[in-house]
Amino acid sequence: MKKIINKAFTLVEVVVSITIFSMVIVSVIWIYITSSDILVKSEINRKMQENLKNVSSQITEDVRNYWIQWLSSIKWESYDRVVWSNRYKEGTWLYTKAENKYYLALLEPTTWSYIRVNSSDCSLLKTRCVIYRLSSDPLNSWPLTNSFVSIRDLKFYLSLDKVPKLTMIIITQPSVKKWVKADLIKQSKIIFQTTVSERPF
Repeated sequence: MKKIINKAFTLVEVVVSITIFSMVIVSVIWIYITSSDILVKSEINRKMQENLKNVSSQITEDVRNYWIQWLSSIKWESYDRVVWSNRYKEGTWLYTKAENKYYLALLEPTTWSYIRVNSSDCSLLKTRCVIYRLSSDPLNSWPLTNSFVSIRDLKFYLSLDKVPKLTMIIITQPSVKKWVKADLIKQSKIIFQTTVSERPF
């Protein structure tokens, strides 16, 4: 007659196997979360760069077709190409001869209209500032940046040599969305710079 032997795990074996299983599960979850964050970050950066490229293309087209009329920080100041004493100017407003104005703006919730603001007004994480184009034709006035992008700063630098050159510097971050973590927003800051020259006249 065969003797029946009851095989069972000891307490030490159970604890060791649970510990190893937990470490494997934690590692898998950590890898999943990290890869998911990298994927979201790369998608956010792609959308921001795409939008910034469209913004710079529209401003470049306007500058090349109609030239720069004014550039100012506080008030509109026109420049004379012949007698302009300072050959270098910086500002936060750009005004072309097509009567298009480009500046930082914020949506006013009470009136649902965009108001001009300074970069200090756009520093808060939940504030979504846009680059706004104000045209003499109201149908051509709209934000150039989309809902994925929040502009933190916008500056224009104009140098008047033989052909005037305009440099745009745009600092942007992703907008606050439900599926975007606050850490990812802080890590995904883009400083975009491009220079465009007017066509020779």
